[in-house]
Amino acid sequence: MQQLRLSLALLAVTLFLFSCGHEATPAPATLYNRIGQADGIAKIVDQLIANVGAETQQTNTVMLRTHKPMLDAVSSGADPTRLQRLRNHFIDQLGEATGGPLKYTGMNMLAAHKGMMITENEFAVWRQAAVSSLATNQLPTKEKAELLAILDAMKADVVGH
Repeated sequence: MQQLRLSLALLAVTLFLFSCGHEATPAPATLYNRIGQADGIAKIVDQLIANVGAETQQTNTVMLRTHKPMLDAVSSGADPTRLQRLRNHFIDQLGEATGGPLKYTGMNMLAAHKGMMITENEFAVWRQAAVSSLATNQLPTKEKAELLAILDAMKADVVGH
């Protein structure tokens, strides 16, 4: 009986020591979590939309040509929810691309930009509006670089089609 107690005690100590030395390493936080989840992405997208809107009001605007159909649809009342739909799709797209639970159900970037003939310069100006949005939202350098890499990966499907 004493030998059984000793064996059980030894087993309990072994299990305790083994479990203490081998704690599971937590999974690294996704970019989605590090930038504030859906709320953080919404702030980034909202600032980006504001930046693009401000650029289209400048005398030497670059983005007005490509954004005029949407702006006209909203301002004329022909499609007042068009900008809101774009915003929500972009939040979902970034939410999915950054490892979050959001699901993008919009068109792929090639189909969405077909016929727009977006130029390298127009994309560069839009990208700068995105960089400004990330700065306004005080994204750390690592997260900014990761998010810009996601946006830059879309360039081939956006420019020149």
